[in-house]
Amino acid sequence: MNSLTFSTAAAAALLLVSCARPAYEQRGWASYVADQYAGCPTSSGEIYHPSGWTAAHHSLPFGTQVKVKNHQTGRAVNVTVNDRFPYYPGRVINVSAAAAQYLGITPFQLADVTVTAKTLPGGGGYGAPPPQQSPAYSAAPLPNYNAAPPPSYGNASQPVYPNTPPPPMSTLTPPPAY
Repeated sequence: MNSLTFSTAAAAALLLVSCARPAYEQRGWASYVADQYAGCPTSSGEIYHPSGWTAAHHSLPFGTQVKVKNHQTGRAVNVTVNDRFPYYPGRVINVSAAAAQYLGITPFQLADVTVTAKTLPGGGGYGAPPPQQSPAYSAAPLPNYNAAPPPSYGNASQPVYPNTPPPPMSTLTPPPAY
């Protein structure tokens, strides 16, 4: 009788865990990262590989494992968030080329998907905003346009490229004076 109670309790606990709400869920449009970015660093610093199972998201923390389900094909794939992408209205995720191929997203097309994360790094729960991260880049300081130009600025006696000949003289007649 004791083992029956234990198995009933284990089944009830498993049912509760499977019914738990995900930490993040959003429906929208998915696109995929173009192959031209292969070998380039992502916002997280990792190198983008089109054959990898990765994705770019607006706000989910890097390292978040998400399930992307295509509602048209019914296929789903698990990917890891390792990049950011610009905001486009309705766009929720940008998946790698391998993930897009598996989901059935054709080139230059969008797919209606649901993005689900069971947990978030850092312990964020359902409805909690994702933890804020530092920007992927820091803006360079703006130049001071009010400062005086450097001493060599506009100095025609000092060529920009020392071994290049001077520009040819124009053979065209100058425009008429006003």
